[in-house]
Amino acid sequence: MRYLSLTAAFLLAGLSSGLCGTARAEGIACPTDPRAPAHTPTVELPTRGGAAYGTMQYAKGQMLGPKEIALTFDDGPDPKTTERVLDILDRHCIKATFFMVGWYAHARPDLVREVAARGHTIGTHSWFHPNNLRHLSKPEAKQEISKGFAAVEAALASAPPASQARLAPFFRFPGLNDEKALRSWLGARNIATVSCDFGADDWLKISSAQVYKRALVNIDQIGRGILILHDTKPHTADMLSDLIVTLEKRGYRFVQLMPEKNGRTLAAHAPDALIGHLHSVQ
Repeated sequence: MRYLSLTAAFLLAGLSSGLCGTARAEGIACPTDPRAPAHTPTVELPTRGGAAYGTMQYAKGQMLGPKEIALTFDDGPDPKTTERVLDILDRHCIKATFFMVGWYAHARPDLVREVAARGHTIGTHSWFHPNNLRHLSKPEAKQEISKGFAAVEAALASAPPASQARLAPFFRFPGLNDEKALRSWLGARNIATVSCDFGADDWLKISSAQVYKRALVNIDQIGRGILILHDTKPHTADMLSDLIVTLEKRGYRFVQLMPEKNGRTLAAHAPDALIGHLHSVQ
């Protein structure tokens, strides 16, 4: 997949300042049980009417404070690496956001439930990850998005309501190739578009050392924001613990992205909703 240039991201980041009406909650002490409530401080993103976050694409998309980093992972769940990433995050008591591909969620619903049970936020990333939704007809693109949400929701249907609630009204465009009309369509359903502020090029065939170095360079240039990684890449898992340790030593702290408190309800009540109400499990 191809992402926007980092140079463009840095220029856009310079145009952004302040917080976009986001709410914050401090975390509790790091739990010894990884299934206990998240200790990571949370940042709640408004989703009513749709919104776009991440200065790699959106000049007004900055919502994190100085030295705050939100870890996000795309393209899973992957049976080879997702649990390894989850274990590393548990070890460091960090909660992240996973943007899941519907096809893989359908194939491994147990991994979807595992991500939710460990307290992470879940967004969606289309059904089959076409390289660019702009190249599809509008009906085809909308079906890609709808099926992605439906697959993750189906995987969580048998999970406790607390795990079901981990599916947030968040969508990330494959390859970050958004389209204004599709963003408007998502916004009419109270779904936020979540991009990023920097990446580490871990989707390329590069070493874990290169991923680590690129992540640090890009983060330090901006100083805060959403980092995009991939839980499908072994070299990402290889360097993840070292990256976390280094960032913490440099004074960064990790935050978890969450929708505004009534975000799930707003999305479920929207006309032609993409995400449903929570339901009790018998």
